Amino acid sequence: MKLILAFALFLCFSTGCSLYKSEGRKQFESEAQDKIAAAAGAFQLKGCKNEGKLETWFNEEFPSRNYELVLAESDLEIWRTMKGKVVEVKALQKMENSTQSCIYEFSNEIVWNLYKEDFIRELENNFMSLD
Repeated sequence: MKLILAFALFLCFSTGCSLYKSEGRKQFESEAQDKIAAAAGAFQLKGCKNEGKLETWFNEEFPSRNYELVLAESDLEIWRTMKGKVVEVKALQKMENSTQSCIYEFSNEIVWNLYKEDFIRELENNFMSLD
């Protein structure tokens, strides 16, 4: 019985686990943790609000000079500005009776450039929510 148990342990440690002990696997696990941590902290939602028609009209006619237009679609606009090193992004989603405005912050310009396309794609494919 001891011989069978010893043989089973030998097989487990010598063959089945070799993939997980490889340098490639260690490198993958190390990089994956860093990438997940970076993505999780890439941006944060600062707040959302519903704008009335008058406020929406005013913001469209007289946009802030500090903001740069990133995306303009019929129902979605994305603007960005720098606040020190932080990139502030304002997303405006137009609905029938109001416009929803959400402010996001990216930690810096490098992070913004890295996640910009994914961020825009998410907003294009999903409605923003106050919840």
